[in-house]
Amino acid sequence: MHHSKANNKPIKRSTTQTIFFIILIFSAITASAHYAHGTSVTLAWDPNSPAENVVGYRLYYGNESRNYGFMVEIVGETLKKISGLKKGQNYYFAVTALNGAGQESDFSDEVAITTCTYNLFKKKRVFNATGGVKKIRVRTQPQCEWSVQSDQSWLRIMEGDEVHAGKGFITYSIDPNPDPEKRIAYLMIGEKRFKVIQKGSTLYE
Repeated sequence: MHHSKANNKPIKRSTTQTIFFIILIFSAITASAHYAHGTSVTLAWDPNSPAENVVGYRLYYGNESRNYGFMVEIVGETLKKISGLKKGQNYYFAVTALNGAGQESDFSDEVAITTCTYNLFKKKRVFNATGGVKKIRVRTQPQCEWSVQSDQSWLRIMEGDEVHAGKGFITYSIDPNPDPEKRIAYLMIGEKRFKVIQKGSTLYE
């Protein structure tokens, strides 16, 4: 197996074989996650029928949709780990099948992943029952987009609820807790989860 620049020269294809390949490969390629952890991603796809005489696959990928800069030839398996991806980039992947006559199918459905990494200055914060206002600092690569969502109505996003690119801040507020029990809420920021714990009211003591 080896990585090489994608060859954009036209390849002779059999219409019948191509149709079979498309039916079997479309929607079959899957990535392990939307976000690639570190600088690698593992992809898998369903094998073709033995009757189709498939002798191998080609996994194409690059930074532009349907315009792939790299290709890996694969024989004897339908799983491949791609390493050496740059952080803070979007990558697109697709697979083709090759038969014994050297004919290559059309591309499969495309899988897109991002290698953006997101870091929060803190992972959680504890509030008294009276609530309050705080900020979270978010760090990521300049071109990486992110947004924030709250899973509880009492955890409000005051500033920073729009889509961001690169590093930034989020301002959020906590409503007073009228109950004696503590409560927990989360902010989803990019691929990270920020935990908020609020103590119960002392009015019941």
